[in-house]
This record gives sequence, structure tokens and C-alpha cells, in this order.
Amino acid sequence: MKSEIKIEYLQNLRKIIEDIETNNENIKIYDSPQNLSEYLKTMEIGVKLDAFNEIILEEETQIELGGINKYSTSVIYPLSNKNNIQNGQITLIGPEIQEIRENNIDFGQIIIIGGKKISESHYNDFQRLQFISDGIQGFMIRSIPRRFWCRISKDVIKKGFSFNLLGNSIIYLFKKQFPELIEAVEIIFISANELNIKKFEPVISKIREIYKRNWAKKIEEWKERVDCNYDWICDVCPYNETCYNISDIYELRKNIEFD
Repeated sequence: MKSEIKIEYLQNLRKIIEDIETNNENIKIYDSPQNLSEYLKTMEIGVKLDAFNEIILEEETQIELGGINKYSTSVIYPLSNKNNIQNGQITLIGPEIQEIRENNIDFGQIIIIGGKKISESHYNDFQRLQFISDGIQGFMIRSIPRRFWCRISKDVIKKGFSFNLLGNSIIYLFKKQFPELIEAVEIIFISANELNIKKFEPVISKIREIYKRNWAKKIEEWKERVDCNYDWICDVCPYNETCYNISDIYELRKNIEFD
């Protein structure tokens, strides 16, 4: 039976937001402009695919989202039905960037994407968030296991960087990166409140399980395709860098056999 991320998870997310709103939490709703490309051109902060592969040092950083000492989470929630997605809507639960006084905050991010051509085979492609980091000036995603950790530079915050801008940039970049697949994008940000972030974790965990199953399936299919009989998984395999070049892996295996 084909596994698929359920539409009911979206209803669960909306219910959590309603419950938080009932408690008089700070919630802002932004809507993307009709011409998102033109809107981003008017900003002083650059947004373009693969244009800003920069490293933001600690002394250049104004705010860190998540990280080692803060609670953080991020997930992509893909659906083949876009009808229930509020395309272009950005929901912010918590303070805006300009309202934050700390240098490091708890942070949650849920990116909901929809398109009728989306299938299980695309799930892990959507999880590769680095292209977002490389596409936004003054914004960097740090890569550490089981943590979502971003840095925002002092320079772009002076220019008015906000979660509204970040959300619109993500929407723009996802549609640019996957123009044939993605028809709708909706984003939820949770800033500076670990308790509120944890309210979303039961749903996020269910979404992640789909990714894990599909990734495990991909690994087994790949190992079978290249006739790999090693017991370790690809992530820790000492030959994984060459494995994705078929001619290299065959050459490597020949050398091993003759040693």
C-alpha cells in the first residue's frame, strides 16, 4: 500500500494554531503579494537561487534561530492536493525579528507545499534546505545533526530582515527550485517559545516517519542497483562519495577484489 503524508495532519496543525490563538498568544498572518518576484526586487536584501553562498561568522551574527543550546525543529510537509493549502500565507507565532532582544532563540519552521505532481519520490528532494540558505542574503543554515540552526547577519537586520521577508523568500525559492512540481506553499514559523514549538511535534514526528521510510527504501534500492553487499548504511559508508558515480564505484570494487 502506497504510504502518503495525510491531509489530516494539516487539519491538526490548524487546530494547534487555533488553540494557541485562544490563549491570546502573539500571532501574525502575512500574505504574499501577487507579484512576489517584483516585491522581492524592491527589498534591499537579495533573494536569488544559489547567489549567496556565504558564511556568517559569529561576530557578524545578530540573531541565531535554534542551535545547540536552544530548542528547534523544521519539517517540509508535501501534499499532492493543494486545495487545502493557503497559498502564500505565512503564519508567525511569536515575536517578529525586530521585536526580539535575545541573540539566540527557540525556533520552529513548517513548510507546507502542494502540487498535483508531487509524489513520494520527491520527499527527500524537498528536505534539502541548503538551497534556501544559498538563496537569501545574510541568512545561513548551519548543518548539525538533529538540529535546525540558522544565523541572520547584523547587516540584513539593519535593512529590515523579518520573518515576513524570510517566508516570502522561502516561497519564492521553492517555486523557483521546483517549478514543475510546486503549485502552493504555506509557512508556519514559531519564534522564541519552546512550549509552543513542542505542541507541533506530534504532527511533525508523523511527517518525518514518512521521510525515514522512503529514505530507507531508497538506500536499499540503490545498494541493490550497484550490487552493494556492505552492511552499513550509505550515510556512514566510506565509499559513499564515489558511489554516486557509477563508473567510480565499479572501479573501486575491482581494485578491492584484486587486493
